[in-house]
Amino acid sequence: MTNYYILVTSDFERVSAYKIFENRIKEKRFPLYLKTPYLENIKQNDEVVFYIAGINENAQSFVAKGNIKTVEIVKELLVDADKQKNLVNRYLILESATLFEKPKSIRPIIEKLDFIRKKLNFGAYLVGGVVKINDKDFSTILNS
Repeated sequence: MTNYYILVTSDFERVSAYKIFENRIKEKRFPLYLKTPYLENIKQNDEVVFYIAGINENAQSFVAKGNIKTVEIVKELLVDADKQKNLVNRYLILESATLFEKPKSIRPIIEKLDFIRKKLNFGAYLVGGVVKINDKDFSTILNS
């Protein structure tokens, strides 16, 4: 069964979340850390949308969709090249990642998203790097 997730990238020190996202997409690898939600659940063939958090370029927007080819468990903990304070536990190896023609702001669709219960505090639901969503929310994001 396919599951659906939002992969969140946030600003780090002086580097914008979008720049970090671009590096990850170029490598087709998205890091997961020891305390990342759904670390043990996310798997091959799951579908994802990429969200840019923070305050810089394309912030508070969905920017791409993709699917997971494999989950690579790191044999020894590595430091994330983009966020040097974080230790990588595993990488999501992406089968594909397709950029949207233009970023899709979350604001116009907040009311339609089931995973956001308290609409005024939507950012709290996007903390942690990975958010599991239902197929309806996935479709809502793609069709916005």
